[in-house]
Amino acid sequence: MRKTPLVVLIDGTCALCNGTAAWLARRNARGDMIFAANQGEVARIAGEPPGGDQGTLVVWDGSRRLVRSCAVLVLLRALGGGWRLLAWLAWCCPVSLRDFIYNQVARRRHRFAGPATCKRLSPFDLAE
Repeated sequence: MRKTPLVVLIDGTCALCNGTAAWLARRNARGDMIFAANQGEVARIAGEPPGGDQGTLVVWDGSRRLVRSCAVLVLLRALGGGWRLLAWLAWCCPVSLRDFIYNQVARRRHRFAGPATCKRLSPFDLAE
């Protein structure tokens, strides 16, 4: 287990974000991740801007603030196993390319997963 858990801030109204967070929470057996909405109290305490950082995933790793593809790769690395290997391979790609791909998915996220497929995190998984 990590010394300090990763604080994962997600867009609470995005079905893709919620589904991804639920997927991560199911694989978070060691408790390395804490999930919260990017507009809530945990985000405010962490130092996020008022209203949160909409449209992007934010991960706090101690005092480091990670966004977009860097945040995704840190989460994959925390899962361990084959996910850690995938994250290591993706780190070899330039950040600009990784963030371009992330931004393309983020821009179309409402097309990928509508409200009917939204899998909310249980209150047990959400920090607020």
